[in-house]
Amino acid sequence: MVLDKVAELIAKVVHCKVEDVRPETELVALGIDSLKTISLIFEIEEAFDVEIPNEAITSIVTVSDILEKLNGNRA
Repeated sequence: MVLDKVAELIAKVVHCKVEDVRPETELVALGIDSLKTISLIFEIEEAFDVEIPNEAITSIVTVSDILEKLNGNRA
């Protein structure tokens, strides 16, 4: 499942528990600042073989936003 993989990647970047990552969770609540967001997006792009445009990064606030960007790249 996509959420499970994204949760694993987030846990890897910020060293949190996978169980703490839910769709409604805000990235800042997980300790993800702008620099970590860039690292996370890189990890996601590598894992899912997609490209998320730089201008879309500022609109990513929650885990759900990441999932939406991934779904948009797969359509």
